[in-house]
Amino acid sequence: MQQTMQLGLAALEASRMAQQKAQDADLKRFATFEVQEQATLSEVLRSMMEPAVTAATGPSPQPGQASAAPADAQPMQLDARSREMIQRLQNARAGEAFDREYLQVQMEGHSALLQVQTQYLQSNPHNREQTNVAKLARTVIVEHVTLLEDIQSRMK
Repeated sequence: MQQTMQLGLAALEASRMAQQKAQDADLKRFATFEVQEQATLSEVLRSMMEPAVTAATGPSPQPGQASAAPADAQPMQLDARSREMIQRLQNARAGEAFDREYLQVQMEGHSALLQVQTQYLQSNPHNREQTNVAKLARTVIVEHVTLLEDIQSRMK
């Protein structure tokens, strides 16, 4: 779950930026869906990790952070690779250059998320809730990869 939350946080931050900087309408729409999805997924995963911490009782995460633990614990931070990716997006000019960079980042991120879910499911997990979330996440990730590939082929 930690890896999923870490990768999801990076996708969330990248997509928040894309809502502002993307030029392609489909990519902008994808970013909006991704922000909504990642925020919800983060809330679900937090509640599974610490049932007492939910959106109603826990602190609101700040940009670049996701609360993955009780209120007295440190919020999750972007790892070095994710910070570098966010920096590349920040440096990309709004418009076509940003769109291509964001698309590449999302393809890589979704590939990594798919790998994490697949490895978890192949590990013969015993937690039914986590298994079900991983199955749902895997299905959505595959759909997102298909959407991203469609956008990518249209942008060429």
